[in-house]
Amino acid sequence: MVGRVSPTGAVSAGWQMFKNNPVPWLLITLASGVVSGIISAFSTDESGAVMFIAQVLSFVVSLLLQAFIVRGALLEVDGHRPSFGDFFKLHNFGWFVVAAILVGIATFVGVFLLIVGAFVVAFFLYWTQYFVVDRNMTATDAIVSSFRAIKSDAGNLLALALLNVLIIIAGTLALLVGLFVAIPVTTLASVYAYRVITGPSEFSRAATAAAA
Repeated sequence: MVGRVSPTGAVSAGWQMFKNNPVPWLLITLASGVVSGIISAFSTDESGAVMFIAQVLSFVVSLLLQAFIVRGALLEVDGHRPSFGDFFKLHNFGWFVVAAILVGIATFVGVFLLIVGAFVVAFFLYWTQYFVVDRNMTATDAIVSSFRAIKSDAGNLLALALLNVLIIIAGTLALLVGLFVAIPVTTLASVYAYRVITGPSEFSRAATAAAA
């Protein structure tokens, strides 16, 4: 592992990146909310078949949106300011889906051990999808890598996670409008911390070269 994280420094970096390139982040956040809202409307249909299809669609679309946002955040952190279209260039999505399912199962198992167990699992495996997108890892390799990376600076990363939660709460209290800033800033702060801990990758080198 490469470095250690300053929680406030990561949030400050996230804010600066958002402030310097706000439009695509506002658009992707708005698009995520609109698409999720449309699918949620169908999930309340009285027809069992419609509800099932809507739930499957909701799962797949939510993963797509996560993958888009992770990709955009990695580009931003690596110095290549993404346009709105840059978010939608997917790769390694199959393993992204598998990783999300495995992390979900592990978190669910954590609930049965102790409620706090679910939070511990979710915390240490939070960067799993980052590794899948950034380093083209398989799901299992990404899970192991996430655990090791977060364990290397767990105290500071826990402080960052709590700080991000407070920012999301503040965004929610600001008539939900604040979420259009809070979600991008906390996402960028987390990916910034990931890059500090893990160092450059082929993805980051390509992004840096494109920005030059």
